[in-house]
Amino acid sequence: MKRRLSAAALCAAVLVSVSACSDDDESPEAKASKSASAAATAACGDLDRLKQDTDALTSLDPATTSKEQVRGAVDKVKDDLSALAESSGNLNSASGAAVKVAADAVKSVLESVDDSSTVQQTVDALKAPLATLRGTLNSARSGLKCP
Repeated sequence: MKRRLSAAALCAAVLVSVSACSDDDESPEAKASKSASAAATAACGDLDRLKQDTDALTSLDPATTSKEQVRGAVDKVKDDLSALAESSGNLNSASGAAVKVAADAVKSVLESVDDSSTVQQTVDALKAPLATLRGTLNSARSGLKCP
C-alpha cells in the first residue's frame, strides 16, 4: 500500500513539475496573428465611424442645417480621418493608398470650409469627394473582411 501511495505521489510530483516547466507563451506566429487581428479590428472600427460620419455629413439638408451643425459634422469627419490615418497601416497597400487619396481629397475640401462658406456651398463641395471616399471605404472594409 505504501508503495502505491509513494508511486502516486511521485507521479503527481512529476506531473506538477512538468506542467510548471512547460512553455505557456504563445508562438511568435500566434502573437503576430492576434496582433494583426486586433489591428484589423481597430481599422474596421475606424472605417465604420468614418462611413457613418460621412453619411451623416452628406445627408445634411442645407435648408434646415446651421453652420454650427455643418462645422460639427466636418469636425467629426476630420477626427475620423486622423484616427484612420493611424490605423490604416493595417490596410493592404492598394486599399491603403486608395483610402489615403480619397481622404486627402475630402481633407482638401474640409480645409477650404471657413466662416464665409454657406451650408449649401459646403455640402455641394463635399458631395463628390465623399462619394469617392465611401466607395474606397467599402473596398477597404471588404479587404479587411470587416464584419
